[in-house]
Amino acid sequence: MLVAGVPADTFDLQLLAEAIGRSGRGANRREAMQAAVAQITAGSSLAQNDICERLAYALTNPRATDEGVIREMEARSAGFHHLEEIASGLALMRGITAHLREITTLLNGAGSEPRSELGRRLISVAGESSVLAGWLASDMGDSATACNFYDTAMKAAQSAEDPAIAACALAYRSYVPGIKGNNGRARLLLSEALGMVSETDSPATVAWIAARHAEESAAVGDTAQALSSWARAEEAFSMADPDEDRVWTRFLDQDRFESYRIATYSKIGRLDDAQEVASLLLDRMDQSHRKTAAIIFEGIATANLARGAVNEASQVAQNGLGILRETGFSMRLPRFEAMARGLERYQRQPRVRAYLEEFAMTKRQIAAPSR
Repeated sequence: MLVAGVPADTFDLQLLAEAIGRSGRGANRREAMQAAVAQITAGSSLAQNDICERLAYALTNPRATDEGVIREMEARSAGFHHLEEIASGLALMRGITAHLREITTLLNGAGSEPRSELGRRLISVAGESSVLAGWLASDMGDSATACNFYDTAMKAAQSAEDPAIAACALAYRSYVPGIKGNNGRARLLLSEALGMVSETDSPATVAWIAARHAEESAAVGDTAQALSSWARAEEAFSMADPDEDRVWTRFLDQDRFESYRIATYSKIGRLDDAQEVASLLLDRMDQSHRKTAAIIFEGIATANLARGAVNEASQVAQNGLGILRETGFSMRLPRFEAMARGLERYQRQPRVRAYLEEFAMTKRQIAAPSR
């Protein structure tokens, strides 16, 4: 394995990601991931933009390498995607950027023909890793760096003739305007993404993007399109095996898929249906799905606020705030801030005031410099 110049803690994280990527998926492995991530103390201030520039340059002159090293890079990329489910962007950014530096070195190194099967596989790994780095940067509140990584992923998709990576990059990118309330822009990105991938190529990718399209369509009041997109998402999910599809689809288990149903139903006014699904889902959800739980709480709280149930909205949203602090899931903070703005006029009510105070504390904590 390539280790030159990589700090020991980062090297350990890379080994962890590779081991997880080579293993199967299940409760025991999740427990192992949680125990390992609890020991990660990596920082994040590396030269991410410099990595983007060097990787983009390398993609113009790729070189393949041997099968063993390619498999190592593929396993590590898959492992980082798994780790993202339970770790913060801050914890993982050092590892993924060091991983991208190694890929850049391999792409620029001597080897066989650049358009060989191995060469395309390595470029695909560069794209898969870049979309994750972009997602992590977004999770840390750095939209500019996230966009740089997504642009790099798009270049990799073109070089590797792998449009599913481009679809993934656009879908991840859609969260940036979506979180900020620019749902129309988010939907346009998702529509473009759906045009790049089919159920034949990657049914799990289609299920995820169509579910996101349903959510954003509901947010702009297009109920008919929301239901149509949700129907496509359900059909694609019924034929999908996210564990055996692409590395970015492995998060899309039944629980995460149902969270999109909750969001869509909430936004089109089917709140009773959404709350019923949410109740069943939260009851069975384990600790490794904490980020999903935060999304569910925020969606139900927003729906309650829309119908004027401010006390219920405040109480549910407080549950989500606790998870945000626990996981460092800063990407979702703007949604809870929008909730706070919507509740300000009711701040004389004790439950509302409690939420506003807890939100202010959470915002300070997440915005504080890392230790």
